[in-house]
Amino acid sequence: MDNATSQIPIPFHESSGEPIPDPGIAKAMDRIRESLEQKAIAAGLPVPSNGKPLPNDVLRSALFGVSEKVFRREEKIASVEGLDVYMVRGYRPTQAHLDVWEQCLDLAAKHGTGKRIRFSVYSFLKAIGRNTGKSDYEWLKEAINDLASCLVRISNGRYTYFGTLIQDGFRDEETNEYVIKINEALALLFMGGRWTALDGEQRQMLRKHPLAQWLHAFYSTHAEPYAYKVATLKELCGSDTEELWKFRQMLRRALKKLAETTGWE
Repeated sequence: MDNATSQIPIPFHESSGEPIPDPGIAKAMDRIRESLEQKAIAAGLPVPSNGKPLPNDVLRSALFGVSEKVFRREEKIASVEGLDVYMVRGYRPTQAHLDVWEQCLDLAAKHGTGKRIRFSVYSFLKAIGRNTGKSDYEWLKEAINDLASCLVRISNGRYTYFGTLIQDGFRDEETNEYVIKINEALALLFMGGRWTALDGEQRQMLRKHPLAQWLHAFYSTHAEPYAYKVATLKELCGSDTEELWKFRQMLRRALKKLAETTGWE
């Protein structure tokens, strides 16, 4: 993907030459902002009545895309206007990785970001609708390793999160239990209601249809659907399909599946 066109251009205006605010007011505003940030981090991730919380800044980009995972270094990821998303280093995650990360954030929301979270592989796989055979245990191990080594930079104009998607953790090989930690700074991406709780049942029904899953997550962040060009959606979902006409066919099938699952028109 051409990095130069990975985001819709944003017009940035030059300074209008307005006078510098009073230093006392500026310091007071800094203290207020710092207090709000500390409260947001202390509060942790939101716990919705339904669904699992995910930051819109992630769902409105190709960070968790529809292509196969591939190792990237300092790659700008396609995103909507107002966002800057970078893969600093690691395997670029897929929709399957998003299932795992979504469950990790849900556990962090309930037990506390920045705290150690313990879970069994069996319970985790059941929670995301996966089978619990040996191959699934290995699949989860690889997915968690990918997320722990995936270093990203996400900026929404106000805050920039830089770090891994899972901070750290360990695995008990005898009991098949994990203990992980989610970086508490991720809570800043949820400030101001910039998050969405996806319908987990619908997402599981779309599991074998990654483009439909991406569309479901992407449009779930919209209060009302917005008309995007096919080429824009191709870019935003991270599709590696070169021919636009071929992607258009894939998009039609995905939208049909999405409509059947959700009832969306």
